[in-house]
Amino acid sequence: MHTYKLKYLTASTLAALAISSTSVVAEPKLEFSGLVEAEFSSGKDHTTAKGSDIVLAKIELGLDAQINNNVSAHLLMLHEDDDTDPPVFEEGYINITNNALFLKAGRIIVPFGNFTSHMITDPLTLEIAEAHESALEVGYENGSLRASVYAFNGASDKNKVDSDVVDDFGFSLSYVMESSSMNLDVGFDYINNMAETDGLEGALIGANTPFVEDHTAGMAIHAIVNIDKLNVIFEYVTAANNFNTLDLGFNGGKAKPSASNIEGAYSMDVGGREMTFAIARQTTSDIDGSALPKSRIMLSVSTIVAEAVNLTVEYTDANDYKLADGGQGTSGSMLTAQLAVEF
Repeated sequence: MHTYKLKYLTASTLAALAISSTSVVAEPKLEFSGLVEAEFSSGKDHTTAKGSDIVLAKIELGLDAQINNNVSAHLLMLHEDDDTDPPVFEEGYINITNNALFLKAGRIIVPFGNFTSHMITDPLTLEIAEAHESALEVGYENGSLRASVYAFNGASDKNKVDSDVVDDFGFSLSYVMESSSMNLDVGFDYINNMAETDGLEGALIGANTPFVEDHTAGMAIHAIVNIDKLNVIFEYVTAANNFNTLDLGFNGGKAKPSASNIEGAYSMDVGGREMTFAIARQTTSDIDGSALPKSRIMLSVSTIVAEAVNLTVEYTDANDYKLADGGQGTSGSMLTAQLAVEF
């Protein structure tokens, strides 16, 4: 029943946007972009596993096509050493707009979590909350306010009775306030089935059989404040309730996974070169310690060494879960340098 209703909603929304679009078709405008990141790292992770490496951390190739005033398409191809072989399409979607209304259809990163950071290493909030899905997102954006709802057919189907239907959904709400002395970005996100995130999907007890006993919702909040050259970031992602123990457990009991990131950064002139110094404290709870640390302190320094070339050095001190919580009670530190070129 819900699937048919969603089909009718999708069709009517597309029709409404198409009818209201009156722009004249012209030659599409194409814009190419790219990002290359090379990294050197050395040290120990939170489980004391020691190593050093030089990797092509990331290649991104993007193509944006502006078809007319209301229709555009976006493609983003991604390669990461040891993670994507061969390269994959990270994103690929059609975007239709009509004044402040928009419709996005295709493979997107669903708007669950913000993940802003000055660090090289992805924040722990991203590790448990980011979700790539083929989805439909409909929303409103006027510059300060952004609100949207989305739906998709995920892999973690419930009780083996609702497979291959569109029953995963969520919403996102954010507001940006700008003044002469301060900028503030706050937001709240919701997803009805947190087991669909990239990080948790593989951690499910039945990961090889993509069924869950219950849908467990997730929530994310963020606040980002800019005051002159000071930037402060707060983000918290959590399951709304305990997971069913047949789906996800922690140390032999119930699991309510969460992650947080508190980060501060300040930019200043050092010898005629602008440099940004940042510090962060990140935590997780009810997560398998072999995958992610319980907590970590991070320091980074970044600067532009040439046009479009950025150099960042990061130091991380990470702690595993205690023995009583199923971890090893160990810690490790890692030094990472990254050279990035964006064009």
